[in-house]
Amino acid sequence: MCHTLFHRFWQGFYIHLLLVVLTSMLPAWARLPPDPNLYLYISPTTQRYLQSQKQLYEHNTKRWHAHLKKYANQAHTIQREQLLGGLPTGTLILPNSIALDNEERQAIQHFVAKGGNLLGSGLIGSRNAQGEYVGLDFLQSTFHVQAHGFFPQTDDSFFMPFGDSPVTWPLPAGRRMPLLSAKDTVLRIKADHEASVGMDWSRSMDTQANGLMAYNEIGASRLVYFSFPDMAWPYNLDVQLVMDASLAWLRREPVAFKSAWPNGYLASHLIEMDTEDKFPTAVRLAEQLESEGLRGTFYCLTSEAARAPKLVQDLMKRGHEIAYHADVHFGFNGDSSGEQELRILFMKQQLQASLGERTVEATGFRAPTESYDATTELLLHKHGILHHAADESASEDRLPFFSDAGGKTSADKALVVLPRTQRDDINFQKLQFNQEMVSANLLYDLDLTVRSGAFSLLSVHSQNYVNGGLMLQPMKDYVQKAATYKDRLWIARGDEITTWWRKRERVNVAQKMRGSRLLISVQSPIDVPGLSVFVTLPHKNAVMRLADASNSALVRVKPIDAFRSALVFDKLASGQSLLNVTFDAD
Repeated sequence: MCHTLFHRFWQGFYIHLLLVVLTSMLPAWARLPPDPNLYLYISPTTQRYLQSQKQLYEHNTKRWHAHLKKYANQAHTIQREQLLGGLPTGTLILPNSIALDNEERQAIQHFVAKGGNLLGSGLIGSRNAQGEYVGLDFLQSTFHVQAHGFFPQTDDSFFMPFGDSPVTWPLPAGRRMPLLSAKDTVLRIKADHEASVGMDWSRSMDTQANGLMAYNEIGASRLVYFSFPDMAWPYNLDVQLVMDASLAWLRREPVAFKSAWPNGYLASHLIEMDTEDKFPTAVRLAEQLESEGLRGTFYCLTSEAARAPKLVQDLMKRGHEIAYHADVHFGFNGDSSGEQELRILFMKQQLQASLGERTVEATGFRAPTESYDATTELLLHKHGILHHAADESASEDRLPFFSDAGGKTSADKALVVLPRTQRDDINFQKLQFNQEMVSANLLYDLDLTVRSGAFSLLSVHSQNYVNGGLMLQPMKDYVQKAATYKDRLWIARGDEITTWWRKRERVNVAQKMRGSRLLISVQSPIDVPGLSVFVTLPHKNAVMRLADASNSALVRVKPIDAFRSALVFDKLASGQSLLNVTFDAD
């Protein structure tokens, strides 16, 4: 017994000594706990100015008072004297502090210079102690953003967050979040690290800077900036999630979450053709894709496919997906259940005449003129269709989702909906775009897709692939450009994206900080190849290392950018996988 006690004593001593040594080897930022203090600053200068304009400052501050209650004794409302007297390191919140005097400006800059973090909104410091407009220099230099004028006054304005970003990760990519854009209130910004753009409902191309939210780390300080006043958007759950994610990032709290896409990809893209009139031109899109090692999906009008069975068979043999575009080019919306079902059965019968046994591989559908209803989706699900390529109004997000037609069902059985997320050639024709305008629009959206971590469905039509057709040359350039994104953009067929989305849905990720280590639990009832878990880094360019992993085949660390790394599983094994992650300075 004495021997056992003696052994345990020395074992404990050596473990303690080892922890001391290991801790001493960590960089200073890793040895320190995240700065918990949150300071909400109520500027009397701003208060006086807004009162002179018959406005209430509390409209911008009251949501922060309510929101910070959950942070209990870590959150403090501070007055001017406290700011000027100097604050311990933490995060300073400046809600629409539009007017600041010189002493306030200096105190804020001093706080940041000492390593304090900053979260701000609106036209911070654009007016002086007398309420006179003095420009945006203070705002731009403090938050490291570039101002490019204002968004127009409109009721068609939305905050569209980037998916899987360090400060907006809880929200789906591209979600339309209503934003009140009053005259000269919503600033257009550019920044090294943007987390959202402002767009209209249709997500039209904007040739001007359209950033709405930025984040950065300069020296020892982290910064988050919203280019509009707090009252410009509703205080709903989505907004609260953005606020909490921003505060966690500012406080250097690493967060692990399930990425939208496999293998560390940032975004996903489906290039598809509605193969109708001029059916044989499908070969041209196939050749463009194949020249870059890519494959696409061809939604076939089965009455036209029946005239070219060898072409349909050849496209499938070459690795492209063959899917349904109905029997004839008439929509389904509003038709009786019986009539819709007869059409679905007939289109399947027609395609089987061309594909034979391989007809079972045709599991996708896209309605002519994007005309469908809940009955259509219910019947598609009933007859073995696994995904539905829908219109841009099918979802507020730029991600796939599960149809609720037929009630709630499990992810492995539900119909997956792939919403069209950008303009197609029919839109371009209505807008009277020429080829140059089409190319500019396509490339703009391609870049936005990757930056925002979104799903992009680009639809083209066979009749526009004839010689001299609107899409033939622009698409050649587009496909070549898309291929250059390599490991950032997953270009896949509709059935591949559908299979991934089903498997991803069944995975759960949880985490717990233990000292400077992040313990991550990944659970799944099935094997999931390519699963990616993104992790926000506690320090710019920190090196994330996997110290230990259990029940996981092969998992590797893939740096994403200065503020994120990914844990990419070769194949996540069913059951629970435990990962132990550490962070080193660059």
